[in-house]
Amino acid sequence: MDAPQTSKQTKNRPRETVKLLYDYKLENAPGKSIVGLQVHLPPGGFTPPHRHGGATVVATVTDGQFLSGMNGNPPVVYGVGQSFMERPGCHHTVAENNSQEKPTSFTAVFVVDSEVVENGYAGLTVLDEA
Repeated sequence: MDAPQTSKQTKNRPRETVKLLYDYKLENAPGKSIVGLQVHLPPGGFTPPHRHGGATVVATVTDGQFLSGMNGNPPVVYGVGQSFMERPGCHHTVAENNSQEKPTSFTAVFVVDSEVVENGYAGLTVLDEA
């Protein structure tokens, strides 16, 4: 297992790519939707600090290793088959591919207010202003 990487340098680092897997309104939870995304990070890739539009998010690593730190807690490395949850309002401060040599991917499932995604998916990941 690679040692955790927590590089603060972001210039010239590759960013994530995201593919929409599904988006369904939940009939048993009026006003809520469930949205599935596949997220891919190349070696050394990252997502800047962010929040998720009031959603509850469960992510499961499907390839490689993902380094995740939330709400000022120490980052944790997640491997294939492992998952983590972000509660509404969570501040995801570290979100990185833990390898400089291999890609990583994970599936993220959002339970979110339907109005957040009615006009697109930009509100699902709200980057910090810095």
